[in-house]
Amino acid sequence: MDRHQSRNFAIAYTFLVALPVLGLVGVLRSGRVLSAPLSVEGIWKLQADSKRSLALPCARYIASPRGTAVAISQSGKDLTLSLVGEPGLMAAGVIEGTTLKAMFHPSREGAGQGQCQMHRGLLLNATVNGKANPRSLTGNLSVADCFSCPPVGIYGVRQISNGQPH
Repeated sequence: MDRHQSRNFAIAYTFLVALPVLGLVGVLRSGRVLSAPLSVEGIWKLQADSKRSLALPCARYIASPRGTAVAISQSGKDLTLSLVGEPGLMAAGVIEGTTLKAMFHPSREGAGQGQCQMHRGLLLNATVNGKANPRSLTGNLSVADCFSCPPVGIYGVRQISNGQPH
């Protein structure tokens, strides 16, 4: 090999091997501090404070005193919530640490059926106990932008497929 070919080989080696390896090491080091969000996916049975649930529009659909099944789908920290057997209410939300936040809005189907005529969204704000077995959450439901509407306390437990706590 002559000197020109050796130099070309060294340059090619640097760009094709050394730089990608250094990039991989950098990505792995920066990824050490990352952690997966808390898993909340599944069916949850939400129950509301029976005294206050009648004060909020649509609260009985989301969390009745007897309990309402809510399906939560999760992709990373993003959540989609829907009522089992009640397609008219859907929510989009996030899980950040142990805090779950979601906003329920009636779909056109639900609003058209007259079951739940919300003009504002219904906010779900809860803290998830990820160490409990079964997983549970506590928080409240409130009407968005309604300062005179009292929030309703809620409690939820994650269920397994046969309806038992997970």
